[in-house]
Amino acid sequence: MNISEAVPHGIHQTQQFHRQYGVNAILPEIDWTAVFPQSKLDDAQLHALNALYQTAVPLALKVFEDLKFDVFSPIAYQPQGLGLFDKIAQQEELLIQELKDECKSLDDETRHQIWSMLLRGGAVLVFKAWLGKVKTGADVLDLTQFDELSDLLFVKTSPTTLAQRLNVDTHAAYDHVFLMYGDDIFLDRFNSLETAALFVDLEVYDAAFLSLRDDRVAEYLKSKGYVTQEQIEDLKCALNPLGCPDLVSKQDCLA
Repeated sequence: MNISEAVPHGIHQTQQFHRQYGVNAILPEIDWTAVFPQSKLDDAQLHALNALYQTAVPLALKVFEDLKFDVFSPIAYQPQGLGLFDKIAQQEELLIQELKDECKSLDDETRHQIWSMLLRGGAVLVFKAWLGKVKTGADVLDLTQFDELSDLLFVKTSPTTLAQRLNVDTHAAYDHVFLMYGDDIFLDRFNSLETAALFVDLEVYDAAFLSLRDDRVAEYLKSKGYVTQEQIEDLKCALNPLGCPDLVSKQDCLA
């Protein structure tokens, strides 16, 4: 069904139409290669993004509708106490169960991509793509209120538990994709310190480099014996031999 042909006139009516149908898992199609033209996405990664999109967005919209949380409003971020966070957290089990069912018919690499993306903000990303599509009609990300929605939609399940649920080999030799959008990189944050350590184990990140980016990650990796303060200082000096301002800026690596 191409619901864009049936959308009523007027931006507000259009948004409400998409919200109504989105709750029932009837979503506008998104061309992920158009959203991320700088990233060379293979079939498994495209299938993973679509699986996350079709699963995560309807669940999130259902909660937002129940709590009258208007994602289209510039001042939408007004959770009613802790109710919004609690409601979203309750949906995480439903999200994982639905993805588990979806994964039964998918190949190993696509399951692995879903797992990898979900640990690094995949549910946030597909929701922002839906929001961008509904607001503009184009294949873009909506970046307004991104931090707030990240807090709500980042899954909290541990990487090991999630891998078991989705029947994923955590050490399988598949890529962990990073997505370029303009000057920004997405899928570059972790849902937990445990996930950060796992991505060091997988040699996706260097422990010292990751420690330079986020002090919380640095303390955790040092406590687990992944890196020493001396190694962190050595890397800092190597990147900054002339005493210039740090070349690696601090940022939040954790959701």
